[in-house]
Amino acid sequence: MQPRTPTTAVVVDDSPIMRRSLRVLLERAGCTVVAEGGSGDDALVLYERHRPTLMTLDIVMPGKDGVTAATELLGAHPEATVIMCTSLTVREKILRCQRAGVRHYLLKPFQADKVVRIVEHILAQVHDRAGIRAEAQ
Repeated sequence: MQPRTPTTAVVVDDSPIMRRSLRVLLERAGCTVVAEGGSGDDALVLYERHRPTLMTLDIVMPGKDGVTAATELLGAHPEATVIMCTSLTVREKILRCQRAGVRHYLLKPFQADKVVRIVEHILAQVHDRAGIRAEAQ
């Protein structure tokens, strides 16, 4: 069995406090946060620069909102794993994200243990898919 590729993450949120909180929670879940951004305009650039295992996006941000950023990112890179972070539960925005391929939603304010469990579960799925693809090649 091959050693697992390091698990990396990029956090995009306009709030430095939320970015710091997510960094701590992602690290507890086994991720190394390799970059942070403060607007949806940063998402695609940071994904392409770092190719993280996981990206978190806030929905409400200056410039491009998270829904638009997720749609563009997943359109260009359908293999990306994106989790939305939001205090909004607007059905239309959630449906747009689901159609784009977003994997999950983390509701603010965060419940730390729940976030860690969700991220660990999603990362296990990502690593399983990668293992299946590697065996097929």
